[in-house]
Amino acid sequence: MSDYTAASFAPVQGFIEKSRKLRDLYGSSLILSFLSSKLVQKAESLNFTVISPGLPHVAKGMPNRILVQGKFDRNLVKTTLLTEWQRILTICREWIEDNLGIPKNQYCWSQTEADKGHQKGEWERWGSYTWEVFWGYGDSVQAAMDDLETRKLKRDWIAINWMGESSSLTGTDAIAWHQLGKFNSNPGHTLSPSEREEMELFYRRLSWLLDNPDYRVGQSSLSLAELRERQSQPDQIGRYIAPNERLSIPELVKRLVTYDKLADTIGLDRLKAKPDDPEFKDIIRNPGYWTGWFMGDGDKVGDKLKHLASRPDEPDRDVTMENLPPDATNLQQFTHLIREWGQDFQKKSDLFPQGKGRVIYAGGDDFLGVLYSPESEPATPPEKVKPIEALQWLLTLEQHWQQQQQQIKHQLNLDFTCSVGFVWAGHKVPQRDILQHCREAEQRAKNQGRDRVTIRVVFNSGQYVQWTCPWDYLPILTQYRDRDGKSWGEEPNWNHIYSDWAQLKARHGIRLKEMQGMPIRKNIALAIFDLYFNQAGETFNQENKWSDIAGDNTNIVIVNWINDLIQVGWQLCQTTPSNT
Repeated sequence: MSDYTAASFAPVQGFIEKSRKLRDLYGSSLILSFLSSKLVQKAESLNFTVISPGLPHVAKGMPNRILVQGKFDRNLVKTTLLTEWQRILTICREWIEDNLGIPKNQYCWSQTEADKGHQKGEWERWGSYTWEVFWGYGDSVQAAMDDLETRKLKRDWIAINWMGESSSLTGTDAIAWHQLGKFNSNPGHTLSPSEREEMELFYRRLSWLLDNPDYRVGQSSLSLAELRERQSQPDQIGRYIAPNERLSIPELVKRLVTYDKLADTIGLDRLKAKPDDPEFKDIIRNPGYWTGWFMGDGDKVGDKLKHLASRPDEPDRDVTMENLPPDATNLQQFTHLIREWGQDFQKKSDLFPQGKGRVIYAGGDDFLGVLYSPESEPATPPEKVKPIEALQWLLTLEQHWQQQQQQIKHQLNLDFTCSVGFVWAGHKVPQRDILQHCREAEQRAKNQGRDRVTIRVVFNSGQYVQWTCPWDYLPILTQYRDRDGKSWGEEPNWNHIYSDWAQLKARHGIRLKEMQGMPIRKNIALAIFDLYFNQAGETFNQENKWSDIAGDNTNIVIVNWINDLIQVGWQLCQTTPSNT
């Protein structure tokens, strides 16, 4: 009888979402993939068979859930994870202490030799308490995965009790600077003017160094006055860290690991895989510059793993995939296929309009990316991403996993689908909020039937409109025809249907909520829908498609689905960029 171990760690989404810049997201992804790959390497060194993730020797995009054949001891899993994380922290901390020009005896943020074995410093606390480790074990794959989910109900997390002012990014963790952790008999006091200048000097020097590290590291340090003068042009500074940012230790580390020399020391992938790759450019978030974010996830992947584990392997089937032995199991084939797709998806050169997008991570069954206008020289502001461009791109997204679907169907006779949350956000919406919107939109797509996309338009005020649609019916947006007969490709006027719909709602001809004695009727809504969308409502009725499309066949669901379509279509089917 075989033993199986399932292991995971958290927080993953929380670690990623604490971000302000695109660089933060890349740093988070690099760290998470690196830690997962170290767990896989440890399992292989103990001669365990790694079932999931596939492509175990490719660190980039490595998922954080590990499934192996054999008993991978929980304490060993935890020790491996924390040792590698602590090594990352140590390398980043020592680089700062060696290069910032602040005397080392002024650093109070880490454990001294005298403290070892007695008291941890701030860096050591983050090294010990950042991650929760979850572990499951059983005599089958399903038993191990079920045990993992059961054990997740009992949390394994310790909060760090810190003293000091909080990070400007999250507002919950202490600001990292050299005086963090310094003893004070009055822990609730605010920083004195001299302490604030010390903190400002710390961040200005760090920002100055990282703006051109290959040249400035090793040069004599500048005074606070000199730095203020040289960093007076905000458009020319802050490549890694802005002088006015105040970050916690993990937030600081996520920025530092994107510096090539530190990435090499740690063993992380570089942001630029090849010297001739384009330079990394962050996102323009100026007024009028909207961004499109997409977060996707494979549907019921856990259930598929359990199903494949319980299904007998077919020894005579044709296995032609590279890097897999001829006797590879169904599970290994599946995890290999989805990881291979993730690698290909991230490398696609034709995925986005020229220079207007990036895939941040693609683990195989989950991925995150962004459509954006990249930073450029102040004299030549970049072209804005138009709403219609974002929609045109979204209409092609499903095509990029159709080959994967066919392979999985052919090799394993499994139907594989993805649900995606797409967020079109104004420039004032914080990046961490955008990521939460992405996750909520993705979950809404799953909750309404899977194999769908939820489009959410988030305004600078924080309010939003959203619409969920199966991938097969997303092109309904291209069937719109205005009163002048203009349709897709001819810049049709969406104000026509938008104003008609608004008038009918204002006169209670169309209601979105039921009221006592006033049930919702769909007749008028369907008439408007048919008028502007080439009798699409009538077609859906005749083919009994409303349950598949909207999730239900009731009047309230159908009317609200049409309402959501109009609200989102009016926002995205614009050919000119927004000025707000």
